[in-house]
Amino acid sequence: MQNRAPQIRLFQKPRFIPLRYRFIFIYSSLLVLLSGTIAVALSHQQSRSIRTQIEKRGLAIAQSIAAASTADLLTYNYIALDQYANQAARNPDILRVIVHDKEGRIAAYSGKPELQNQILDDEISRKALRTTTPLIQESVSASDTRSVLDVSVPVFLTASDERWGTIRVGMSLAPVYRQIRQIQKIIFAIGSAALVIGILVSMWAARRITHPLANLVQASMEAAHGNLPQNVHTRTGDEVEILSSNFDLMIREIRSHRDLLESQLAEIKRLQNYLEKLLTTMNDGLMSVSLEGRLAAINPAALSILGIRDADPKPGEFISGFIPEGTDLYAYIQHRLKTPEGRGQHEIRFPGKEQIRVLLVGSSVLQDDRDHPEEIIFNIHDITERKELEARVRQAQRLAGLGTLAAGMAHEIRNPLSAIKTFVQLLPKKMEKPGFLEKFNRTVPREIDRLNNLVEDLLELARTPHYRFQSTDIRSLLLEIFDFVEEELAKDRIRSRWELPPDLPAVSADASQLTKAFQNLIRNAVQAMPGGGRLTVTARYEKGEQGPFAAPENPPRRLCIAFSDTGPGMSTDVLKNIFNPFFSTKDKGTGLGLAITHKVVMEHGGFIQATSTPGEGSRFTVVLPVS
Repeated sequence: MQNRAPQIRLFQKPRFIPLRYRFIFIYSSLLVLLSGTIAVALSHQQSRSIRTQIEKRGLAIAQSIAAASTADLLTYNYIALDQYANQAARNPDILRVIVHDKEGRIAAYSGKPELQNQILDDEISRKALRTTTPLIQESVSASDTRSVLDVSVPVFLTASDERWGTIRVGMSLAPVYRQIRQIQKIIFAIGSAALVIGILVSMWAARRITHPLANLVQASMEAAHGNLPQNVHTRTGDEVEILSSNFDLMIREIRSHRDLLESQLAEIKRLQNYLEKLLTTMNDGLMSVSLEGRLAAINPAALSILGIRDADPKPGEFISGFIPEGTDLYAYIQHRLKTPEGRGQHEIRFPGKEQIRVLLVGSSVLQDDRDHPEEIIFNIHDITERKELEARVRQAQRLAGLGTLAAGMAHEIRNPLSAIKTFVQLLPKKMEKPGFLEKFNRTVPREIDRLNNLVEDLLELARTPHYRFQSTDIRSLLLEIFDFVEEELAKDRIRSRWELPPDLPAVSADASQLTKAFQNLIRNAVQAMPGGGRLTVTARYEKGEQGPFAAPENPPRRLCIAFSDTGPGMSTDVLKNIFNPFFSTKDKGTGLGLAITHKVVMEHGGFIQATSTPGEGSRFTVVLPVS
């Protein structure tokens, strides 16, 4: 049974609401909504404007009556007040004028003299008599149910807070409502005419827009069938003409983009061939591995370095198929697949067919379009020959250091031997001389002890260490050393400050050997400050990345102990040789103390660093690993 592709019918009977009718409906709805909104807004605005005018007019009339009737209120001249009220009520828009005296009684009521001396008890009247400022209220007339705007103005004497009466003017709101109804009729008539005209215009505009759009639909369906070389242009003088012009331009752009894509595809193929040749000829090994541990790509240099000659691994194959799982390289790759964000280069030993190869391996992350890790690219460089060359250089340096050591030993041993030889040669001649034997017994044993101490220091520097490592609290160890050297520091006029946090972790160390190393550093600082100074001992705990493949920028956890003095400091040349045996800047000293300290720290898996600035003192920092 053959599958037939569905055919597109260009002209079908529409089973939907045509765009023209929808356009007319939406346009008419918007006109109705807009006309209604404008009518409501204009009606409300006009109502507020007319009401505001009435309020201002009533307030002006009430204030005028209040100004004219102040003297009559003071003299209780009710006849004059009644004349003012009746005269003001002749205005057809004024329904009533009421004058209240000081006690709140009616002094005058236009058209109702029988209410004189009475007190009105309605809510409108009570509010009017209580107000101290002009008050405008709306009420309904009890006689003819007309809406009344009651304007109340209190009467006060000049420069006095005493109230002498209240003037109330009742304005009719009937003219306001009549004007509002007239305005609403006018707005409705104008809106209806505008709606009819708008519907007619929308029908004309809909036909003008939809007819050219039908031509565009026909052209788009032709383009969907692949008929790109066509000319679509409609002259309407509006956006539809622009749309047709843009559609024609889009067709031409699609043709040019298709040609451009074909040329770019050819360029991509050329670059792909170039990269393949580049990876084939480069000496560094490159290997790309997916996060699942499958091989994505590998170049010939990596195959040669890894010793893969029989069968090349295929893309998609697990790396365990060609890299032994027990090797450091396999462990490093697995570590980076679990933590792809890590960086840095690491030296890794890899078993070769003839010897152990030393590889310098680095990694970088290949991300997808959403910046998510997709593959890990490993750069592999064989540095076995460079390591062998470095070993030969270190051997030559050790031989040179041995010569320096021999020269230093000869110098240190020659001085006491010369003194002993001199006394031994003079012994037969001056044995009977008074005081010679005493000087002999004092000098010869001293020089022999000096030789013995030198030999002991050399043996300690050279012998294989026999340390007893155990968990050691560095803070307690430093506090014990402080108790031991406190009196000596005070004697030498040296102030000390010990900054030891209470939460320092323990380290695996030989406490006696570390004590000796720290005392050597303190003694060296004391000797650097013969005239007194300040010794600062600080300790801090640094946290970092753990594991055999920790990146260089994330060092492992370690404990740093710093010894700082305020002595004269050291030059750069002195700093380079400060830990060499028999190197000393002091008149008395063998130069073995710092060398022994350096050895003790190295045996503990740490390192020691010296920094100094001439004239500002020196600083020795001991760094010990924290397991």
